[in-house]
Amino acid sequence: MTIEAERPPDRLADIAERAEVVLVDFDGPICRLFGSKAAPRVAADLRQLILSRGVVLPDELRDGIDPLELFRATAVFAPELVGVVGAALEAAEVEAAASAETTIGAFDMVAACLATGRPLAIVSNNSAAAIDAYLGRRDRARYFAAVVGRGEHPDLLKPNPAPVVQALQALKVAPDAAVLVGDSATDVAAARAAGVACVGYANKPGKAERLAAAGADAIVTDMTDLAGVLARTRRPVSQLPWVDSGGGPLIAVPTSALGEWTGASMDDGDSWGDYDRACQVDGYIGVLDVGADQALVLADEPASTTYLPDRRIFVRWIYANSEAEVVRLVPRALKIADWKDAGTWTTSGPAQLFDSGYTGDGLEHTTHLTVDVAAGTYLIRTASVQPDRRTALVLVQLVEQTQPVRVVEQVRTGP
Repeated sequence: MTIEAERPPDRLADIAERAEVVLVDFDGPICRLFGSKAAPRVAADLRQLILSRGVVLPDELRDGIDPLELFRATAVFAPELVGVVGAALEAAEVEAAASAETTIGAFDMVAACLATGRPLAIVSNNSAAAIDAYLGRRDRARYFAAVVGRGEHPDLLKPNPAPVVQALQALKVAPDAAVLVGDSATDVAAARAAGVACVGYANKPGKAERLAAAGADAIVTDMTDLAGVLARTRRPVSQLPWVDSGGGPLIAVPTSALGEWTGASMDDGDSWGDYDRACQVDGYIGVLDVGADQALVLADEPASTTYLPDRRIFVRWIYANSEAEVVRLVPRALKIADWKDAGTWTTSGPAQLFDSGYTGDGLEHTTHLTVDVAAGTYLIRTASVQPDRRTALVLVQLVEQTQPVRVVEQVRTGP
């Protein structure tokens, strides 16, 4: 659900559309670092630590439940204890990070940013050590281009804009090309001071009103909703060229034979022409004669497919969270692949990969990519691979066939 207080209905979409990078607070939008009982307990431990050093607490801090507020106030009433209190708070945060609950929808937002080419940075008043401990639990640090955690000086915590400015500098982006997602008035204040748009995350009753009053540009109550808006407001950025089909096989036709491929024509009565021949290929792969040449058919699954020329491998995306995940997991997929021989393919040279329903001489009207191979005969190997539980790929590898060396025995005659 999205709450918009006296703002245009499309304000959130406008912000997301302009955002080239996304900055996000840690405790709240990403996870719940301290539970409802843990935060008061940590604050009580910090107060006890301060009292043990012979310092009298101001009246307004004797019952506070926010450890960060206590740390911030220490710089005013007991500056000599800032280092000690900061170290104790960091230790408590790191311990809490080991079991912190992930916010529902947080990594849907991360996936949407990755899919649309938006770098991410965490900008938090919590310690970098705690953030690293949380991200390290499930190998999530790789999703974030920068992590800006709490420094040694309490006066540089948000609402001071310094952490936001530091993140902008790390990502090399101007303030008007970024958005900060935060769940507190200090996040809103820091964003506004840095010239960055702010989306408030209202995760508790009454917080939407407080964030709106603080000046948040838009407010969401569910991180999944924010993920959806981010995904819709920018075209996904592809790292590799992909070819899709309308439901049938893909085909790689040698460039010299493109004019011979007739696609889904009805010239042969009830047959769909060459497309029908491609559909009859059983299994992952097959070859068909096209004029005096051969075409390679990628069948079985109408999967998005790319070609890695340096490895002579077709990568077929069966399912995965994002293209970035596919790219990241290809090396592991190759390492664990259980290859099966699937015959040979003889080609006169480079080929074009496209939907087999199209004609070879009409590729300007459809997506296609070049399969850059030298003329020759290639052994075909296939493998169905799951490099992790969220990703499944089919790999098709072309192995250059070496000609056997024929040994000719020389028979000596005479002396």
